[in-house]
Amino acid sequence: MEDKLRIDGHKLNYHPDRIMPWVKGKDIYPVYVEIGPTSICNHRCIFCALDYTGYKGKLMDTQVLLNALTEMGKKGVKSIMFGGEGEPTLHKDFSLLVEHAKKNGLDVAITTNGVPFTRKMAESCLPHLSWIKFSIDAGTPETYAKIHGTKAEDFEILMRNIKDCVEIKKMMNLSVKIGTQALLIEENAEEMIVLAEKVKEIGADYLAIKPYSQHPDSSYKFDLDYDKFKGIQKSLEKMNSKEFSIIFRLETMSKLKKDMPYPECYGLPFFALIDAQGNVIPCNMFYNKEDFYYGNLYDNTFTEIWNGKKRKDVVERMHKDGTGSCRENCRLDSINRYLFSLKNPPEHVNFI
Repeated sequence: MEDKLRIDGHKLNYHPDRIMPWVKGKDIYPVYVEIGPTSICNHRCIFCALDYTGYKGKLMDTQVLLNALTEMGKKGVKSIMFGGEGEPTLHKDFSLLVEHAKKNGLDVAITTNGVPFTRKMAESCLPHLSWIKFSIDAGTPETYAKIHGTKAEDFEILMRNIKDCVEIKKMMNLSVKIGTQALLIEENAEEMIVLAEKVKEIGADYLAIKPYSQHPDSSYKFDLDYDKFKGIQKSLEKMNSKEFSIIFRLETMSKLKKDMPYPECYGLPFFALIDAQGNVIPCNMFYNKEDFYYGNLYDNTFTEIWNGKKRKDVVERMHKDGTGSCRENCRLDSINRYLFSLKNPPEHVNFI
């Protein structure tokens, strides 16, 4: 299942219809867009990269977002993921947003802490999803409460909600992947086996173990040596089966503390992020940085913003600035490495 999902790495090479125009210097619409429908969050995780945004309590206007989803579908955007700077499922019309996105030709996914994702919401959303990923980050209620900044009871609520999703998937004969994930830090390392056992027993499709990535603006600071967690990987992967996979993101971990081989961000045309205030921005490095906003959906349509002068100016500025201040192991890192190789091919490429 791990190779099929390919969570560690990228899948841009499966989109030659976007890559070839880009290679020829043409502008393109993104393949994938991440959307934060609200900045409200019910947890205060100790590793939250976006704590500096202040959890402003914004809720994006439903009709504005529905219009944008319709337009993105028409312009050839392939997929959207609801996540963002808050807990996406707290948006009052969340199920409607998911259904509308799918009806407009978009593959849809959710990353969530899962506590507000009730059975009723699951019944509405799961038929329209490609995948849903629950962030758990601990194997016991006590550790979960400390890491997620919440009450221990939320752990049991989350586990019940995941179990409900598994039951609904089987009952409706759905193809949606029900995933779980944990960000590996010192505070939870000893509980990864326990966590894996629990989510496997519930019936989740996989558990992804990912490394911490320091956001330059976050007040949380972790300095981790992932070499010492290799023993955990071997123990975890013994739990792999036909129905369940451990995805230990070793490739991503191995790139920590290493220089980026690419001088600029080549991935910008293939990706966009929309925050809870309707701003269309390059990536999560630029929350709260108005100088880098492409535009706002309350003022202009997605098409107007994407084709507008402001976006072109921001992209040009970012190319000139380079990657010196970028987030380590950012969302576009694997894509950038791939695109850099296309820009700088080895000799004798015709001898395949």
